[in-house]
Amino acid sequence: MSYVKIISASILGNALEFYNLTLYGVFASLFADLFFPSSNKALSLIASLGTFAAAFLVRPLGAIVFGYIGDRFGRKRALSLSILAMGVPTLLIAALPTYNEIGVFAPIILIACRLIQGLCAGGEFNGATIFALEHLGRKVPGFTGGLIVGSCLLGSMMATGISTIFLTSHFPSWAWRLTFLIGGLFAFFGIYIRRSLSESPVFKHISEQHRLERTPLKSAVTTYWRSCLMVFSIAAFDGALTYTLVAFLPIYLTTYLEISSADASFYNFAGLFACMVGCPLFGYYADKFGAKETLVIAGLLIMGLSIPTFMALSSHSWLGVLGGHISLGLLVASLIGVQPLFSLSLFPPQDRYTGISFSYSLGIGIIGGLTPIVLTLLMHHTHNFLVPSFYLMNFSLVFLAVLLLLRTKR
Repeated sequence: MSYVKIISASILGNALEFYNLTLYGVFASLFADLFFPSSNKALSLIASLGTFAAAFLVRPLGAIVFGYIGDRFGRKRALSLSILAMGVPTLLIAALPTYNEIGVFAPIILIACRLIQGLCAGGEFNGATIFALEHLGRKVPGFTGGLIVGSCLLGSMMATGISTIFLTSHFPSWAWRLTFLIGGLFAFFGIYIRRSLSESPVFKHISEQHRLERTPLKSAVTTYWRSCLMVFSIAAFDGALTYTLVAFLPIYLTTYLEISSADASFYNFAGLFACMVGCPLFGYYADKFGAKETLVIAGLLIMGLSIPTFMALSSHSWLGVLGGHISLGLLVASLIGVQPLFSLSLFPPQDRYTGISFSYSLGIGIIGGLTPIVLTLLMHHTHNFLVPSFYLMNFSLVFLAVLLLLRTKR
């Protein structure tokens, strides 16, 4: 199967899935009023962000389920099921009545939909990169992995861009529902695309050789526990970085810098674009100079540039805010663009899907889901605009320590 077809299908499916996953983060402030009304706006926002976090906390469970399917029955089947199960709750959110219409059932149904989306995300992100890289072998794996990771940002950009349009005064207040309707319908198109692909040749080989692992999770966490810890640390750092950019910065701009939602969406779009472009570039650099070496450089860059980035973001200058978003976007790319190539080398094929997906989902589920809440609480209590930079620098230190000191099983 051709390089272009594999990459195109992986990018499209991943973009559609992360479009659906990101929409809630984009509308978190709006949903606070619609589904979690309270006389205390801070409490409403925390409740809305808690629902955002809930999807991440169940990602490890989704990784176990879809990882088992991927390692036992094929990568293709797992990826087809994950995108189907993402589309259904997205359509439900599009039609969901608000708290004023059906009371407490509104937030309950919303939380249930987010939990299903989180389960699917646990099997999607790493599964798509594993599927593509196993098809393509040694053909620029870093660049390829960066492209597929960048497609997640493409999905987030689609969510941000479309929401910017529907948040303008030209559309009625209920127009946010159309963004979820579009995402749900696109998910079913993604199923059609993925069904046309052939199974991973690596999976076919281990299946024909009767080398499929009966309990891939047990094998991964016992035999390759060091690899699991390594992927967990990358994912935790990824979660802190990515969801500072994707979910917290819109709140940072609108709540603390008093920038309009439409302008905040524009700035966020610029940061996501910089990240999307940077992912394959850093992946290509890793092809040339090594994945681990590139990750060390990424950790040092994030350590050194976090404070200047948030000084620019809090400057109240449009140029500073734009530059801060672009800087943070590139810093995120320096890590996530290299992660697929590095993670793939840490596990054997028979428990690779489960090992990578579970470890990654656990790290990003805990840290990524909680990052917007933690940063919002820290900002609320300290009123220090540089608090997010200290948060990221602490994660840099831990990440570099694990990366440089832990030796994984070969």
